[in-house]
Amino acid sequence: MEVVPPIRVVVADDDLSFRGALVDVLEDDPRFVVVGIAGTGDELMQLVDRQDPDVVLLDIRMPGGGPEAARRLTRTVDPATGGSTGPVVVAVSAQVGANGILAMLRAGATGYLGKGRLGAQLPDLVARTLEGEVVLAVPGAVDALRQLLADAPAPTTSDVP
Repeated sequence: MEVVPPIRVVVADDDLSFRGALVDVLEDDPRFVVVGIAGTGDELMQLVDRQDPDVVLLDIRMPGGGPEAARRLTRTVDPATGGSTGPVVVAVSAQVGANGILAMLRAGATGYLGKGRLGAQLPDLVARTLEGEVVLAVPGAVDALRQLLADAPAPTTSDVP
């Protein structure tokens, strides 16, 4: 039986009670280990450098957080090896409007989770982002996708298989 190492997570949020709730939910799941907690963007960058997490849960309103932090952290693929570097960034916010969602996706976030809708589903949502899924668990997700599609050029018949 193959032993799978736990998913290493850094939680970045300036709300102490919410941050604690995220940590509790993740640590109740044997797939995860929280390797760091940050309350500012500067703390986050230092933790990521030291701990090399697989995932960062990033509050978009935290001082030094949001799209700027996501751009600095976002996972990239090394064309020479095909391997990836950097963590998967999952935005966590009470702000569920289309503009915030799009800003984080454009900055490289792989997921956007509404603070009021997490609970026991959090570990599965985070795990799905590591499997390559984009997870948008917020009411504004449909509006964000419609806005994104409205800004994109319309496909031609040759684009459709």
